[in-house]
Amino acid sequence: MLLCALALAVTCKVHAQAADIQKQKADSTALGVTLGVTDDAAPADCLPDRSGYLRGRLKGAINLELDWGNAGTQCTGAVRPTDGGVRMRFTHKMPESKDRLVLVFGIAGLREGQPARTLPVNVTVIREGSGDFFGTQGDDKCTLDQVTQTPIVGIPHRTRSYRVVVRGFCTEPARAVRGAGAVLLSRFDYAGRVDYETEDKTEDESPAAGKKTVAGN
Repeated sequence: MLLCALALAVTCKVHAQAADIQKQKADSTALGVTLGVTDDAAPADCLPDRSGYLRGRLKGAINLELDWGNAGTQCTGAVRPTDGGVRMRFTHKMPESKDRLVLVFGIAGLREGQPARTLPVNVTVIREGSGDFFGTQGDDKCTLDQVTQTPIVGIPHRTRSYRVVVRGFCTEPARAVRGAGAVLLSRFDYAGRVDYETEDKTEDESPAAGKKTVAGN
């Protein structure tokens, strides 16, 4: 009887975890981002030359000073086929928690290898594990002050991958996709990568209007 009870408890826990993962994936699809829900495996470093980072400040439903170094930070970037812009993603484990925090930046006006100033950007904040999703759902709330791009040279030939350094701020918060709450990323700067040979085929969609949008994340 004791073994049966233990087996039943384990089965219920597995079903609950699976349901939570499905909810997170559904919300990420609504925001136009692809969420890879992962285990506690050690994440890969951001950039091979160890120069990756993300710094910023979150206020609101999540109050956190971000100071992510290259080690332990996952960063990816790819082209958005809808408008030729890019989508950059940073993931890091939250302090004193098993949850992982994901920040996604959708930049419609960024072109390969070109520096830029005063670019609008769409920001999504995801707390994996809790199911919390926040999105600006438009590129009129956050701005990139400055963007520089440096080629990442491969061996033996240069590839279409770039180290992208960004400085920016938001004047309005990212609001919860479901329920109440909001998060303001008041300031941020980061160094990540964009692979212009890779397309992020996630369709952009506004969960509020239920319609696809070019500016979405």
